Amino acid sequence: MQKYTILGITLYDYGAREALRNTDSFLHNGALNTIAYISSSNLAQASKDEQLKDCLEAIDMTVCTEPDVLEAAGIAGRNRIREIDEKVYLRELFRKFGRNRNSVYLLADTQDNLEVLQEIVSEYQDNLLIKGCGVYEDFGSQPERLVNNLNDLAPEVIISRMPWPTDVQLMHAYGHFVNAELWVSLPFGAVGWVRNPSLLARLKRKLVYQAFTHNVNEYNKKKTGN
Repeated sequence: MQKYTILGITLYDYGAREALRNTDSFLHNGALNTIAYISSSNLAQASKDEQLKDCLEAIDMTVCTEPDVLEAAGIAGRNRIREIDEKVYLRELFRKFGRNRNSVYLLADTQDNLEVLQEIVSEYQDNLLIKGCGVYEDFGSQPERLVNNLNDLAPEVIISRMPWPTDVQLMHAYGHFVNAELWVSLPFGAVGWVRNPSLLARLKRKLVYQAFTHNVNEYNKKKTGN
């Protein structure tokens, strides 16, 4: 585990093996724990919104979608970059759910996006015990109705995929009412099974990293007055 602060937001990074140990603990501690994938654009938005920053820092474990965040923080070792590129934690997480036969609830903002989420889950692990599926707009985007539905079904795991920052805000404000063990927020962008990123993907990552690093450097200059 490594603690880091970037754009004024303090988070912790866990290697895949340690993150999986945390997951085991989350599934057996009797309370709802939260996991969220985050990107550099998510952090940039949260840095300008104090309430969103609080939501992000309150998540029990965050996972970077790309290495750019850790690279900008200066803590991205070669092995961590490989783990993030190859989605090691995500692949092992879904395998764990399949092996343990954890009951899972899939949550998206619309029916179309629920179908995308179902495809993503199937790509990673096609034998999950799906206990229910929900579309937030079908509940009138009313958190209380969603919570009632979740508690009626009482899944062990909630997997959500909604436009940022909808699900992390729901986790923060309503998670303590939810009768589940774990809530995992997947990134709203594409989640591919990438073992060896293409040249185009590596180039795109480099450009994103440069832009994000520039923002981080400008933020640091303002904080230090240099």
